[in-house]
Amino acid sequence: MVGKIGAQHLDRKACVYVRQSSLAQVAHHRESTARQYNLKERALVLGWDADRVEVIDEDQGQSGASAAGRGGFQRLVSEVALGQVGAVLGLEVSRLARSCADWYRLLEVAALAGTLIVDEEGVYDPNHYNDRLLLGLKGTLSEAELHFLKQRMIGGRRNKARRGEFRIRLPVGYVWEQGAGIRMDPDERIRDAVQLFFRCFERLGTAAAVARQFERMRQPFPGRDGWGNPEVAAHWGPLSWSRAGLILKNPIYAGTYAYARNAPAPMDPEDPGAGGWILIPGSHPGYITLEQYERNVARLVANRNLYGGMRRKGSAREGKSLLQGIVVCGQCGRPMNVVYRSDGSTTYECHGPVTRRLCQVVHGRHVEPLVEEVVLEALSREQLELAVGALEKLAARAREIDRQWQKRLEGARYEVQRAARRYHQVEPENRLVARTLETEWNARLAELAQLEQQYATVKSQPPLALSEQQQREILSLAQDLPRLWRAGTTSQSQRKQLLRLLIEDVTLRNTDIPWGTEVAIRWRTGVVSRQRADRLVPHPQTTPPEAVRRITELHGERTDREIARILNSEGYRTGYGKAFTEGSVSGIRRHRGLTRSPAASKLDDSLH
Repeated sequence: MVGKIGAQHLDRKACVYVRQSSLAQVAHHRESTARQYNLKERALVLGWDADRVEVIDEDQGQSGASAAGRGGFQRLVSEVALGQVGAVLGLEVSRLARSCADWYRLLEVAALAGTLIVDEEGVYDPNHYNDRLLLGLKGTLSEAELHFLKQRMIGGRRNKARRGEFRIRLPVGYVWEQGAGIRMDPDERIRDAVQLFFRCFERLGTAAAVARQFERMRQPFPGRDGWGNPEVAAHWGPLSWSRAGLILKNPIYAGTYAYARNAPAPMDPEDPGAGGWILIPGSHPGYITLEQYERNVARLVANRNLYGGMRRKGSAREGKSLLQGIVVCGQCGRPMNVVYRSDGSTTYECHGPVTRRLCQVVHGRHVEPLVEEVVLEALSREQLELAVGALEKLAARAREIDRQWQKRLEGARYEVQRAARRYHQVEPENRLVARTLETEWNARLAELAQLEQQYATVKSQPPLALSEQQQREILSLAQDLPRLWRAGTTSQSQRKQLLRLLIEDVTLRNTDIPWGTEVAIRWRTGVVSRQRADRLVPHPQTTPPEAVRRITELHGERTDREIARILNSEGYRTGYGKAFTEGSVSGIRRHRGLTRSPAASKLDDSLH
C-alpha cells in the first residue's frame, strides 16, 4: 500500500472526510465519529506531515444520499479537481457518498488529478484498473445498502402502522395517550368546538359556509402541534375555508386510523410489503360515524364547480338560476349547464361530451315558476310542523352557541385566577417580579372584560335572544310559506338550499307536439312527479298572420330554406322586423304543428 504513495502525493495535503447521517447519530454514535477522526493519525503514519492533514467535518448530520446540502463534500471535490489533494481518507465508502453518481464523479476527478483514495482497509489508485474496479463495487454496494436500510425501516414502520401503533400526525381534537393510542382531547372546550363544526356542516352543507358561521358567531377554532401531545397548549384562532375542508376530508374524525392516507390505494392489501395507505376503521372513538364521513366527502365533491364536461350538483350559490346544479337533460341524461344571458334571462343547455354539439336548450322562465309552485304546494301541507321545527332548531342552535361562550368565559376566568395566584405568591419586596406579574394580571382582566362585552353583544342577537314578537313572526311566516319564499330577506342561495332538501333532481325535455317542456321532479323520497310547462313567446312581438298563412301554404312542397327565400322576396318580415331564415321558418312551422311532406324532407336532407 505504501508503494502507491509517492512524493507527488505527500507534497499535497491529505483530506480526512468525517460525516454522520443524522444529528442523533452525531450525539449517540460517538464511537463511529471517533474512528473517523482517528484517520488523521493514519495519514501521519502513511507519511504526511501534521500541517498537511486537513479534517473536513462540516457535513455532520447530513445524509450521504446526495451531494446537495453537503458543502464539505463539494469543497473536497473542488480541491481534488484543482490538484491540491494528494489523498482522500474516509472510514468507508459510505461516509464519502451513498450515491453512485457522486462517488463516480469523485473517482473521475481523482483519477485526472492523481489523487489516492484511502479507507480503513487499504490505499487505492483510481488510475489502476483493479483498484478502480474495487472502488466501483464498493460504491455500488454502499448505494444498495442505503436502499436496504430504507426498505427495512419502511417495512418496520408499516408493520407497526398495521397494528395502529405507529405515531401519526393527529388533527385537533385528538391526542396520543401513552399505552392507549389515539384518544379524544381531554379539553372539553376543544371537543365541543369540533362537534359544533360537524353539526354546522350537516346543516349548512359547505366548508365555506361553516367558516363564515364561526366568524358570525365570533367563535375561534382550536389547534395543536399536530403530534397529539396534550402537554402542548392549544392555540385558538379564526377558522379558514381551507382548514375546514381538510377537517372534513380527514378519516381520523370517523374513528379510522389512517397511515399515508394521501398515498394511492395498495395493490394488494393482504401483502405486508405492498405500498399505499393503511386504514383501520374503529381504532379509536370518532366524532362522526364512517357513514357520515363518506357523506361529507361526497358532499364536498358535489360542491365543486367543474367547467366543461358533466357537471356535478355543486353548492347552492347566489345566481339567479333556481335549479342550478340539479337539472338533467331528458334527451341524453347528462347534467345541464346554466347560462346567464346578456338580457338577464337564464337558460339550461346540454352539450355533447365530445362533439360539444347542442343537445337542447330550455329557458328558465318556462320551468322555474312551475317547480317553485309545486314545491310550495308540497310544503304547505306541513306548515305547522315546519314552524315548530324551526323554533326547536333555533333553540338548539342557541344552546350550542351559548355553551361555547360559557366555556370560553370559564377559561378566561381561570387565567385571571391563575395570574392572581402567581402575583400573590411573590414577595412584596421583590418589585421587579411583582410589577411583571401585576401587568400580566391586569392583561388577563382586560381580556376577560372584553370577552364578557362580546358575549353580551352576541347574546342580544338571534338566535340567542328571540322575543315573543319574533317567535310569533316565525310562526306566521312558516304558515305563509309563499310570503317567506318571496321575502326580500330570503337570499337566492337559501331558496336553493330549501329546494335541495326536498328535490334530488329535475329532468327537462322539450317537445314539439304539443309545444312545451316535460318536467320530471324526483323528490328525496324517490317519488317522481311529472308536470308540463308551456314554452312562452319571449316577447310580445308575433309573426304577422299573412306570413304564417304563406308558410302554411308552402310547407308541403318547399323546404324551410326555400320558404324563407320566398317570404323575403315577397317583403314579409318576422315579428322582430328581421328577415326570415331557415331556423325561424322551422320554429314557426313546428310551433304550428305543420309537418313537411316526404318529398320536401328528402329534398331538405339532400341540401344539407
